[in-house]
Amino acid sequence: MKVALLDSTLREGEQSPYVSFTVDQKIKIVKALDSFGVEFIEIGHPVVSNDINQSISEISAIDTKAEKLIHSRVLRSDIDNALSFGVPWIGMFFGTSDLSLEYKFGIDRPTAMARIIDAIFYAKDKGVKLRFTAEDATRTDLPFLIELAQAVEEAGVDRFSIADTVGILTPDRTSRIIKAMKKSISIPIHIHCHNDLGLATANSLTGLLAGADVADVSINGLGERSGIANLAELAVILKTQYHVQNVWDLSKLKTLSKTVEKIAQFPNRLNQPIVGEFAFTHKSGLHTRAVLKEPKTYELFDPKLVNQKRKILIDKFTGKAAVAHRLDQLEINYSQETLDRITAKVKMNSNSDPVSDFELLNYI
Repeated sequence: MKVALLDSTLREGEQSPYVSFTVDQKIKIVKALDSFGVEFIEIGHPVVSNDINQSISEISAIDTKAEKLIHSRVLRSDIDNALSFGVPWIGMFFGTSDLSLEYKFGIDRPTAMARIIDAIFYAKDKGVKLRFTAEDATRTDLPFLIELAQAVEEAGVDRFSIADTVGILTPDRTSRIIKAMKKSISIPIHIHCHNDLGLATANSLTGLLAGADVADVSINGLGERSGIANLAELAVILKTQYHVQNVWDLSKLKTLSKTVEKIAQFPNRLNQPIVGEFAFTHKSGLHTRAVLKEPKTYELFDPKLVNQKRKILIDKFTGKAAVAHRLDQLEINYSQETLDRITAKVKMNSNSDPVSDFELLNYI
């Protein structure tokens, strides 16, 4: 299985409510993403604001292994602006659903098609690589979407992107759409999934399994409304469950996540998969006893893979195995009678906070 990831933290991620990155912060994110090994980085839409334009100017000059892509509307002025940075890829987008055509643009399908094709010819004449994104593709009439995809491929587009702009996809619908598109065009297909129903990662994975070549992601799933597919989740699923051969360094994921969490001031859930503080924390007595004997009983993979550590909490759910493990870590000698007494005292503690090492020693 050969797939790639396009990170959109700098563009889509900055569209999260109350999130705005400085130029220096964006450069830090780009370098971290490149160190992780993501294949594409979307570096922004320069016409949005002066600071975004400035950040794109500086990021464009940075040498990266990842290929950079600049966002652009289907406008010659946008294309000229994007070309001025010397970045090899332009990501052109246009709303293709009937809702978009009527309420955003006030035009019909033939007019939209003509406008899109004209912009593509204009961009390709400049020698740039071009990805075309059908915005709101998943609410676009499928025969028209296929007709459009075939037309833009013929016009010279290098890649076609399907955007689930309002997050309405389910895995079964994702599979059907991608398979239909795969039969209709020969250029690589991208998929961009929003998380409004909590299915962005699942839909992105399904899209890749159905034949898409690239999935758009962001660090911590940042993006408009409920965000998009989460980089850490999708990368780890692809590596551990489908054994993709990409050079992604999964040990960098937690640092990436924490860096962006701090910069964006947009906190992760404590129990967030892969990178959350509680992602490898065990509490129940039955769980902890088993995981101490064989971690695979309650852990899909070794926490070290993603630079995490296993944590065993001590509270009223705790069994003797967890208490003994903690005492061993503290290098405390104890008898079976002492272990029984400490465990009984721990189980009498009804507080929500775990028992600290200091409290545990006081129970001896």
